[in-house]
Amino acid sequence: MHSQFDFRKNLKVIPLIIFGLFFLHGYTNTSTGESEIIKIKTFISKNRIHPGETFKVAFLVKISPNWHIHAHELSDEFLIPTKLIFEEKEKIEVTDYYYPEPKAEKFEYSESELQIYDEEVILGALIKASHELQRGHHKLKGKFSYQPCDDKSCLPPKKIEFEIPFEVVPLSQETEDIHKDIFLKLDFKKDHNRNQRVSKNK
Repeated sequence: MHSQFDFRKNLKVIPLIIFGLFFLHGYTNTSTGESEIIKIKTFISKNRIHPGETFKVAFLVKISPNWHIHAHELSDEFLIPTKLIFEEKEKIEVTDYYYPEPKAEKFEYSESELQIYDEEVILGALIKASHELQRGHHKLKGKFSYQPCDDKSCLPPKKIEFEIPFEVVPLSQETEDIHKDIFLKLDFKKDHNRNQRVSKNK
């Protein structure tokens, strides 16, 4: 009886351990109440940041099979585009955004062809740290806004909150580029990325 009691008690602890592992790996999840549709994982391009430096952040978005989200630009005003929304932070500026080239497909819920993302996609942003930004630990906070849809209909719009920690260090301290495989896929020079340049999101 005593061992059975301990086993049941440990079962209650297992979900907390799993949750902790996801947190350590940077994932932020959302679900519909029936099955998980979207996972996002955040990345930063430098292990540490110097005052006055520009760095990149990326969002790896994994979309469940048979689902999609809309691209960042839509002609249908009744549908919700995918958007990165950063909280305003003193001495931190978002100077550019990266949204990849979407796919064009036709679905039952729309009369016209739509621009969408499915399977896996990487979004990003350029961040400028002020020369006056204090040394120490900081966080970029915001929301990933999207609308999940299948071939026939869409669910209500959703937002996933995110936090990206980073450390500001003196110019005398060395820094290095990290997650190079991710950031090589982000091209901020393409014209289709300029639609949201230096914009303030509400």
